[in-house]
Amino acid sequence: ASSTRHSHAHGPTIPSLTDLTLHRESLAEESATQRASSLEALRAQRKADRALQKQRLEDLVPRADAGTRERRLEKRKELNEKLKSFREPSPGGEVAESELMGEGEGGGLEEYKRMMKREEVKKTERQLRREEMERARAAEREERIREAREREDRVMEGLRALAKARFG
Repeated sequence: ASSTRHSHAHGPTIPSLTDLTLHRESLAEESATQRASSLEALRAQRKADRALQKQRLEDLVPRADAGTRERRLEKRKELNEKLKSFREPSPGGEVAESELMGEGEGGGLEEYKRMMKREEVKKTERQLRREEMERARAAEREERIREAREREDRVMEGLRALAKARFG
């Protein structure tokens, strides 16, 4: 009779630790899959773009046949041009410290406020997750206590019945 009295409640319940863990893992897995697929798409797009650029360049300026002296001279010239671009200073010259430190356009105080807002959102999300875990632990603890009390009640009923049968 006591086991029917404490049956599971109908309707929504507090999620257990395993439910929370499973939910968190599925979200992480889903975002990882999404990142991987978008990365693959981006790589494929870049590869196609490089192939198209190479084809257009080949159409504009045909290269010499592979293995010929002319092709070796072309390669050497390309390499020299690439290295020359590294030797020369960049066209912009010096960059202002305010630009580097974020005091320029769109930076500074506004950026700091946005950053603080993001940190606050993260903090509240962490707090919500922590409270969710605490609620789940409390619910599991209450369930274990209830089950232990039910077991104890059943044992006591058995002992009372045994005492009544033996001693009247």
